[in-house]
Amino acid sequence: MYRAVALSVGRAGLPPADSAALRAHLARLRLESDGVRVWIDGEEVTSRIRTPEVSELTSRLTTLRPVRDAVTPLQRQLAAPGGVVLEGRDTGTVVCPDADIKFYVEAALDARARRRHAELGERGTATSLDAVRKEIERRDEQDMGRALAPLCKPVDAIVLDTTDLDVDQVVERMLEAVERRRCSTRS
Repeated sequence: MYRAVALSVGRAGLPPADSAALRAHLARLRLESDGVRVWIDGEEVTSRIRTPEVSELTSRLTTLRPVRDAVTPLQRQLAAPGGVVLEGRDTGTVVCPDADIKFYVEAALDARARRRHAELGERGTATSLDAVRKEIERRDEQDMGRALAPLCKPVDAIVLDTTDLDVDQVVERMLEAVERRRCSTRS
């Protein structure tokens, strides 16, 4: 959802420092999600929110109260019925601190950079592996150091190091953890 907001703000040419303009824009913005896809004012934008430019603007916007005040309630509304999977850098600490199960997914910087570089390449975005690595490192530092909702591991999260795992293995480990949790709550 933050990426969709960033795309919309970028398209509107709004300076992130202009809180009044951001608030007005966000008040008019129709942001919707079905949990997989995202729409801005009725336009499906899921494939357009993963560019380096949107990533950069997203990281800057998530530090701003007007943006968080607009997006957090939408995220909570999406989660309210239960039985959903949400991902985000503050989902387990700010958005859904009382979630039944939380994962803190981590991987070595080089592994993350290789994955992101491959993803960008598949989308036709040419960039160097070193540039991707530096961008990830910069974003981590920015998100961990921000005053508003900093990135941190929830104390009750299951830590999952995915450095040497593929997507199927990650999903398998998560499903195993969910099943273990289910069994332990039945006892």
